[in-house]
Amino acid sequence: MVATPDTLSKFVNFCLSHIKGEERKEAQTFLDRFFRAFGHEGALEAGASYEEAIKKSSKKGKTGFADLVWKPRVLIEMKKRGEDLSKHYSQAFDYWTRLVPNRPKYVILCNFDEFWIYDFDIQLDTPVDIVELTKLPERAGAFGFMELGNRTPVFHNNQVEVTERAARRMGELLLGLEKRGIAKLTAQRFILQCVLAMFAEDRQLLPRDMFISCVQDCLSGGNSYDILGGLFREMNQPGITPAGRYQGVDFFNGGLFSLIHPIELTPEELKFLDVTAREDWNKVRPAIFGSLFEGTVDKKERHAKGIHYTSEADIMKIVRPTISRYWEERIEDAGTIGELSSLQLELQSYRVLDPACGSGNFLYIAYQELKRIEQLLLDKISQRRRGANEQIQMSFVTPQQFFGMDTNPFAVELARVTLMIGRKIAIDNLNLTEAALPLDTLDNNIVCQDALFCEWVKANAIIGNPPFLGGKHMRLNLGDEYIDRVFQRFPNVKDSVDFCAYWFRLAHDNIDEKGRVGLVATNSISQGKSRVAALDYVAQNGGYIHEAISTQVWSGEAKVHVSLVNWCKENPDKYYLDHNPVSIINSSLQASIDVSQAVRLKANLNKCFQGVIPVGEGFIVTEKQVKSWVKTDIKNQEVLKLFSMGANLAQNPQGKPERWIIDFNEMDIEDASSYKLPFEHIKAFVKPVRDNNRRDITRMNWWKYGEKRPAMRNTIAPLSHYFTVPRVSKWAIFIPAPLEWLPGDKSVVVASDDFYVFGILTSDVHRTWMHAQKSTLEDRTAYTHNTCFETFPFPQILDTKLVDKIREKAKELHQYRSEQMETKQWGITALYNAFFHEPSSKLYKLHAELDKLAMRAYGFKESDDILEKLLELNLELAEKEKRGESIVGCWEP
Repeated sequence: MVATPDTLSKFVNFCLSHIKGEERKEAQTFLDRFFRAFGHEGALEAGASYEEAIKKSSKKGKTGFADLVWKPRVLIEMKKRGEDLSKHYSQAFDYWTRLVPNRPKYVILCNFDEFWIYDFDIQLDTPVDIVELTKLPERAGAFGFMELGNRTPVFHNNQVEVTERAARRMGELLLGLEKRGIAKLTAQRFILQCVLAMFAEDRQLLPRDMFISCVQDCLSGGNSYDILGGLFREMNQPGITPAGRYQGVDFFNGGLFSLIHPIELTPEELKFLDVTAREDWNKVRPAIFGSLFEGTVDKKERHAKGIHYTSEADIMKIVRPTISRYWEERIEDAGTIGELSSLQLELQSYRVLDPACGSGNFLYIAYQELKRIEQLLLDKISQRRRGANEQIQMSFVTPQQFFGMDTNPFAVELARVTLMIGRKIAIDNLNLTEAALPLDTLDNNIVCQDALFCEWVKANAIIGNPPFLGGKHMRLNLGDEYIDRVFQRFPNVKDSVDFCAYWFRLAHDNIDEKGRVGLVATNSISQGKSRVAALDYVAQNGGYIHEAISTQVWSGEAKVHVSLVNWCKENPDKYYLDHNPVSIINSSLQASIDVSQAVRLKANLNKCFQGVIPVGEGFIVTEKQVKSWVKTDIKNQEVLKLFSMGANLAQNPQGKPERWIIDFNEMDIEDASSYKLPFEHIKAFVKPVRDNNRRDITRMNWWKYGEKRPAMRNTIAPLSHYFTVPRVSKWAIFIPAPLEWLPGDKSVVVASDDFYVFGILTSDVHRTWMHAQKSTLEDRTAYTHNTCFETFPFPQILDTKLVDKIREKAKELHQYRSEQMETKQWGITALYNAFFHEPSSKLYKLHAELDKLAMRAYGFKESDDILEKLLELNLELAEKEKRGESIVGCWEP
């Protein structure tokens, strides 16, 4: 059976005849019939569930119940007949957010008479379609996802397509004006004046067809400066134009229209503007228009400065935890008129700041949310009033409470326009009675300044997406002079960190005890040096991370993984990590004890190293070249080494390298030149690149590696082998390696040949510590010597027999892995992918046996919190070292 107009009509007739629209009593009957209308045997038979429990983010810890969840297709939330569905989208959004994994793609709000269909991934507060119950048979295409075949739905209100088209066209028109010689800022201002006029026309802020008729007059021979410029001048005049060409034009503001430039458009440009003006600007979404528009115009600059587009759904993952839920909880807790009136006054002075505002999309969505909060508060005040006709007096939340900074003048102008437009949209969406004109002049609110070097406006909430740019790219993209200023401004940040880390520090410094912050960053913000500079700084200075997404693929065009972090200075009652309730969130964005305070132990120093960094692809040579050069002069084999990197360790049987490298180590140029063929190769393929290196020592010593790692070489030299792990990999599994393999920078080396050490590092005890301390690159583990190894406390009370058992079990594991890799011609990653989580496999059993022995060595019980125990041991050992006592580090008998 499939959905047909007949089955849908039967459903409609049943509802009209038998359903009264009482949410609790009739919702499940309604929904079951709804599923049957689309060809299913029923809702439960299709795999949906009723009344699915979802933990709310409120401090009271209440549990909500979604009326119907059908993963991964749809969440349906029912309300009683006549209910205003616009008031419930935030509840639906929160439910949708928590429904992981396999989150439903679509959300339906239904009051028995209407279906409001949302696709939060593309469009937030506005449904992609609204279908009346009686129109269901003819509008079935909007419900393609309900059918057995899960067809792609056809929506009537997909505003993203219109927005993308309008933004692209206006961006192209702007580039065309600049190309023919009009000054950049002049052209930008004119285009933004056109954008606001087209929006105003379709939102009835201008007389009907006023802008389009002006463009038509220009196409008929009129001068665009006279006609369009005249319209813009009238939009800047107080009062309503009483007569003439611009009769009925109201006063907009004294900001955007305060300066009118003498621009005369060509016929081609006028035609282009005419087509764009005929778009339905009612459907243009300001939250993404600015970013799309800006992206068309300034692609190179956005890339250089690490500026990235943010989707509405991702913005809400910042705005709701930082602003919306904070206010919703306070309104829910307020029971008296006095308490509500106090909140009302506080809301009117509430300030929001985006210190890297770009085109203003965060500010726009925060404004829309605060206007919705305002209505929530007013509704509750109205319910508490004794006199039904008593008028509620209040000064409305306005764009004047929102502030932004950016270094791009065009983005600043765009942000002002975005927020100005936002006021009219809020009035329309919420059916408000406040005046839409004049628009707010925001010249003093959103300013062209560098957030790193100016005073920040005091705000109650700080939100945004500061530019992310890896530490090693900052000088290249921003220049030496600027980065030197940054380092001088932040003397306590000793290392090169992701650019966005500085915003985290400043944001935390600029909120008071009740303030809240929500920022987006690359996921390196919870790793290594960037974590120390940013989230450790927050945690160690009175901050609590109360909601975070540890890592997700970015919604914009940049191919990066990001973290979304929300924090405050008051101890929260609830924590949410990756949409799930947890008891705590540490600075590594993990729901476990914070190990960032762990100390690097002296006993572990100079035992773990990153491999050599050649600085020059020319050092790498083929096996064919190696054989040829050795055949010519056998002496050459002294400087030709197998080069071990992360990829071969993870992917090749036994981890064997397939590449060779020329290694002159510490030789001076005279000694290196005696190896004639390798030396001539380096001179031809490395020196030309090194001649342009910014670092003097690297440029002058062009035949040597950038980082030769002498300490590593000296430490492993007397060993029979060493243990190594890829620096970045899925599993972070150690393997033994012969001394003939020269480890490269994509590998980490432990200078030991004792299989007892190998056994401890391979055990779940060390893996637990590693995962708490690790960095991540996308979804892979990055093993760092200073955090994962040097802080790791080895067992202290050692039983020789137990040590031998661990050593023998580790050798048995190594032997088994070696045989399997050789037989199957697999790398270590393939082996662990196949068998590590398979209880019947020998790999699984050997690891389990090794884990039990390691736990015995530490004296840990299964019921212990391993991470907590290891941190206690680390801090205890650090204190002993301070007192001059010796401890067992990377222990070798």
